[in-house]
Amino acid sequence: MPEQLGLTPLPRDCWRQLFANDWPVAVEIGPGRGEFLLDSAQRDPRRNFFAIEHSAARARQVAARLARAAAANARVICGDATCLIELFPSGSVAAFHVQFPDPWWKRRHQRRRLWTPRFAGALYRALVAGGTIELVTDVADYFALAQECLAGESGLEVVTIGGAADVRTSFARKAAQRGWAIHRSVHRRRA
Repeated sequence: MPEQLGLTPLPRDCWRQLFANDWPVAVEIGPGRGEFLLDSAQRDPRRNFFAIEHSAARARQVAARLARAAAANARVICGDATCLIELFPSGSVAAFHVQFPDPWWKRRHQRRRLWTPRFAGALYRALVAGGTIELVTDVADYFALAQECLAGESGLEVVTIGGAADVRTSFARKAAQRGWAIHRSVHRRRA
């Protein structure tokens, strides 16, 4: 698809070029304030973390936070995740993390929603064998929609639906404080 838009897919060694190592790469879509990204990078220093943030201001804030923490294994870019993921090399990402995506409540805005069959397909294509997709949200209807999209990819298998979500972001803390249910799933690319 990227070729149809005149876009060039990223080279096979793009992650090596970006991080100067061959460690596995985890991609967070919509890092918000960067809490999960920074915490993950500090907890797992032998894994690279790449975040895609739609808001330029937020991306700058997260980049500054990463720089202050000297998180050499984490990067953030401002862009449209639905477009950028289609440029990733096939079989190059160990994990995707999508936490509290904007559900775009209004009907006229629903075309902006992240979860579509095409998006799920792009995630699947970019995953390594055994790679995972984690989704966390407090919106039950949106969670159900995402599960339909993920179920449409026959190469993915459900690892878990439900279970405790790791509360490491302000969105997760707010939802927990309000007593809202937090929905979580992990899917894995079959070997």
